[in-house]
Amino acid sequence: AQAQNAAAQQFNTAAPASVTKAPDAAAAPAEAADAGAGSDSDEDLDDSGLESHDIELVVSQANVSRGKAIKALRKNDGDVVNAIMELTM
Repeated sequence: AQAQNAAAQQFNTAAPASVTKAPDAAAAPAEAADAGAGSDSDEDLDDSGLESHDIELVVSQANVSRGKAIKALRKNDGDVVNAIMELTM
């Protein structure tokens, strides 16, 4: 039982690193598009009505700016999963 727990703990520790690295390769073309956008300035967007945790989750998982995350969350009525999918698919 201890060996199983140790193996599970090792897997859980390794999984987030691989999850966070996977979107980087897919998001590289999107980053080039972000450079010319300019309208995603964090100061311009009102995040009222959105949970800051949800915004940060979208930012980290979709590898986008805070502004893009807020826009995607607004467009998807605060649905984190759909916002991430919109930004990464």
